[in-house]
Amino acid sequence: MNNHDTIISTWLSGKSKPARELLMSELGQKMNATEDVPVEGIIEQLAAGLLSACAHDLDLSPLELVGLLITPRKDALAGLVTVLHDGE
Repeated sequence: MNNHDTIISTWLSGKSKPARELLMSELGQKMNATEDVPVEGIIEQLAAGLLSACAHDLDLSPLELVGLLITPRKDALAGLVTVLHDGE
């Protein structure tokens, strides 16, 4: 891993584009989106789902994964941006 890689980005880079698209589709279906939820809330839900999915694939609990990350929120959001950018 280089200085900019995180556990989440390394995990995502090991997935194919169709696997990442499926993951985002599944996360979107699990979301609790209502008209009252601001965009920031939706982004946070997706990032948390991404972190949880990564932890599950690595046989860790989300709390264990958070403990391994220096900046868990930032890492999860960066992973989300990576997946969304790949979808363009």
